[in-house]
Amino acid sequence: MSELTPTVILALHALHAMLLKRIPVPIHDICKSSGSTVDRVHQVIRKLRIAELVERRPGRGFVLAKAPGEISIQDVIRAIEEPLPPKAPCGGDFDACDGRASCILAPLCLKAGRSDQETLRSFTLAELMSVPLDLPNCLDPQMDAQKTDKRRSPLLRGGA
Repeated sequence: MSELTPTVILALHALHAMLLKRIPVPIHDICKSSGSTVDRVHQVIRKLRIAELVERRPGRGFVLAKAPGEISIQDVIRAIEEPLPPKAPCGGDFDACDGRASCILAPLCLKAGRSDQETLRSFTLAELMSVPLDLPNCLDPQMDAQKTDKRRSPLLRGGA
């Protein structure tokens, strides 16, 4: 799957907090729970607002602007990240590949790209509803402790 950048992960963290709290979430709360700076969280929230994924509630914080099932991971990535140019020569981007007619990897790139995009398009915030708010994200230092402790999320064990 495509790599989720630290900025996208922060955006998902903020959206997850808004999803579960169901009340306006102040920037300060997102900073505290994510360990990010106020400036960084402001930048992320600004992009989410421009994309109309969140709305501001004056004096109270931010809420989801759409139903959780209407916000896909692909929507979040598009809101946060600038489109990246393909890597040499095509970076696995079938549509950007000039040599796809003669490349032995073209069928693999086409299938992988379609599968990746479908996953990002179909996975929505609603699927995070059962994930506890205090569960660390993959950038959280607590994750290192969990890896060595061998404890895993019920979602990864096939539960929930």
